[in-house]
Amino acid sequence: MKKYEIELTYFIDHWLESYVAMLTGLELNEILVHSSKIKRWGGQRWIYLFQSLGYKCNTRFIKFDKKTEYPCLMRTKKLHDNKYWYPFVYYDGKVYDPGNPIMTWAEWKHLYPNYKVTSMLQVWI
Repeated sequence: MKKYEIELTYFIDHWLESYVAMLTGLELNEILVHSSKIKRWGGQRWIYLFQSLGYKCNTRFIKFDKKTEYPCLMRTKKLHDNKYWYPFVYYDGKVYDPGNPIMTWAEWKHLYPNYKVTSMLQVWI
């Protein structure tokens, strides 16, 4: 199995692009060429962005699997809020979130007890 490397990234004024950078390794200016066209960051917009940047991903978000062989954008919801979803990057038992330290799965579950993982979008080259 191929191992991927995730670098914790945080662009202060481009929070969502930070997740893209972690999953692709691209610089902000490379991402902004495509992400600047996105007005509303829904699920299909993430797929469009990764594909337009030359990366492969699922054609839709799929059931989350902690044993995934690919890095993924983890889609979560707060237990009391069904209106919005919140991204995290997950790979190899670690959770990445811009502006926060890298967390193990157990640490993430402890720090975010009110979040439920609903699905994932695997991203690979």
